[in-house]
Amino acid sequence: MELTDDINKDVGMNPADEKRNKLFFSMLNGQTMSDTIKTSMGDFTVKYPKQKDIITIGRIAALLRGGLPASTFDAVSEYEIQKCTTLDVMITNGPAWFEKARKKDKNFSWRDVPDAHFVNEVYAKALEFRQGVQNQLTGNKEIVAENLDGENAGDVSTDVGDGVFSGVTSSSSGT
Repeated sequence: MELTDDINKDVGMNPADEKRNKLFFSMLNGQTMSDTIKTSMGDFTVKYPKQKDIITIGRIAALLRGGLPASTFDAVSEYEIQKCTTLDVMITNGPAWFEKARKKDKNFSWRDVPDAHFVNEVYAKALEFRQGVQNQLTGNKEIVAENLDGENAGDVSTDVGDGVFSGVTSSSSGT
């Protein structure tokens, strides 16, 4: 008889794989990856959603739809449902006003927040965090902002210009 670990870590990996696997196995063993996102209305703690969290988001969304398929809703309504349920699951802590609202109403949701632009701001930052962690898990580099000078253009020649119509001139004359 032999007793073995359920989760076997490979030995002898390169450093990048080792870092990625350390994160993977840490999260698999119950640790949660979280970070603080700064917004116009204060700082929020956001956690990386594991698969069970993504299923929870889907279940809450289905409940909000009353069990109807997502296809019965217009795209805007479905997006709002997904956005708010995602924030309900991913945001674990917030500034004093946020925590006060959650204590006052145990069913408090991001659906209760009146400012759509603010909700969009938090959602964008939460998704940026999620994508950053996902990139670490898959071994991809962090998200790099696009360089406006065209440095990230790959093998495109620098004399191509800014777009399809670069260097095109026109003139008009009245008749």
